[in-house]
Amino acid sequence: MKRLVVAVLAGLTALYGPLAMADEVYGQIGTEGAGIGYGHGLGSLANVRAEFNGFSFSHSFNSGGLHYDGTATLAHGGLYGDFFPAPSVVPFRFTAGVLIGGDKVDADATSTSGSYTINGVAYSTLGQSIHAKASFPVLRPYLGIGFGHSPLATKGFSMFFDAGVAYGKPHVDFDVPADIVAEAGQANVDAEKQSLQNTADRLRFYPIVKIGVTYHF
Repeated sequence: MKRLVVAVLAGLTALYGPLAMADEVYGQIGTEGAGIGYGHGLGSLANVRAEFNGFSFSHSFNSGGLHYDGTATLAHGGLYGDFFPAPSVVPFRFTAGVLIGGDKVDADATSTSGSYTINGVAYSTLGQSIHAKASFPVLRPYLGIGFGHSPLATKGFSMFFDAGVAYGKPHVDFDVPADIVAEAGQANVDAEKQSLQNTADRLRFYPIVKIGVTYHF
């Protein structure tokens, strides 16, 4: 039994390498905006990372019969695990993790004609605004690939690259003033909300591409 235990420990040591690996801090930019992060090696084949990314931008779009002026706000953290199949040959890795945060898109319907087109029919704006909001789940799984962040990296600066996708179906809130609902009818308002939900559903797969600089110490 003693020999078996020794053999198992020797095998684990050969597989995972020394447990005390260099840590890292890094900065990045990409489709999540700008971000910072921290990584810790678990051995020669794997590490774990935590990071935060965020940015905001304005965007106009059409959905159903309405034109919207919207603002997307991305502010989320991320927890990731990296696996390196052959770190001593090339720092290529597979990454799995989760995005944590409340990303959202806020939008107001606009009109230059004094009317809103709801489910194909024009109705007076009555001087009031229609507001829509798409909220992403607080937790979204992520899968990707990349180069860099190797636990075998030498101390100092190096570059890294990530490409992957996060999944999370957004939920749409459609705020229509009561006067406009009374004029257009609840069924037409519901149809317009469903059209907006269909538009938001296209964003359930969010592509993530980022590049950055890391410092191992």
